Amino acid sequence: MRAVLTGLALGAAVMGSSAHAQAIDDPQANVVEALVVSAKLPGPAWWRVSDGDTTIYVLGVPSALPKGQPWDRSVLERRLDGAFALLTPPVWRAGLTDIPAMLRLRNSLKDDGEWAARSPALAARTQRAWTAVDPKHADGWRKWKPLLVALQLNGKASAQAKLQTSRPDKDIAELAREKRVKARPAATHKAMPMLKAVVREHGEAAGLTCLDETLDAVEAGAAPIRAAAEAWSQGRVKDALAGPRGAERCELLLPGVADLKRQLVDDEVEGLTNLLKTPGHAVAYFPLRALVAENGVLDKLRARGITVRTPGEG
Repeated sequence: MRAVLTGLALGAAVMGSSAHAQAIDDPQANVVEALVVSAKLPGPAWWRVSDGDTTIYVLGVPSALPKGQPWDRSVLERRLDGAFALLTPPVWRAGLTDIPAMLRLRNSLKDDGEWAARSPALAARTQRAWTAVDPKHADGWRKWKPLLVALQLNGKASAQAKLQTSRPDKDIAELAREKRVKARPAATHKAMPMLKAVVREHGEAAGLTCLDETLDAVEAGAAPIRAAAEAWSQGRVKDALAGPRGAERCELLLPGVADLKRQLVDDEVEGLTNLLKTPGHAVAYFPLRALVAENGVLDKLRARGITVRTPGEG
């Protein structure tokens, strides 16, 4: 998901002239408090979705974990035993033939530095932050427009903090293979149609607002991210949700991304609903906030009359 949204960002030609804040359409800004419950069992929090003869154990996951972050997998192992499926988040496909177009889009975000002259305070913050995460190329940001600066800065800060976007997904996939449980995504989408749609729409202030959001997160350092990851590993849902969302809010400034997030929730709801047609038990995992948000996955399932149990119920 993050890789595709980065690709989408590469296609947004932003010509921001001022750092005026831009409203963010954030479909997951609010959560359903009744679903935000700490885990009774060891490890991360699980929810249960069920009907008469099927139970699906649903794990909420973060977008990344710090390298070496431990988490108790005993509940996952137990629930994978005998499961008829592992449902994963939707996936995006891009082929080798898409690479030249994406490179052209990236090159379209080169800049002559005018935005820095128009927004000196933001440029000064950018210089400090970039130097802190990439001192060998302290002026590397100056040739790019604000949107790509934000994306690169976030990536460099994440690397410095040793965040691994492949986890915990990789851990879950490895255990599923060991248990011979077949994984399948809730949906599969082609990346390029969305990328092309983004290219056609240009938001003037989005790049500068995105950079400002990213700088807030980078300046806060890795401590809040690590605290949220630790809370996730211990099943403390409220504290896990308190982690910084600067990168996500940056993505939401791109045309179509908010609607994309709504579509992914719908994909996950349909995926779970379809699993309920098969007797037995299955396992699923989706982004934590998407699960517990208002009009999120679990909220929509409850609206359909499907039973949802919280982590506090074991």
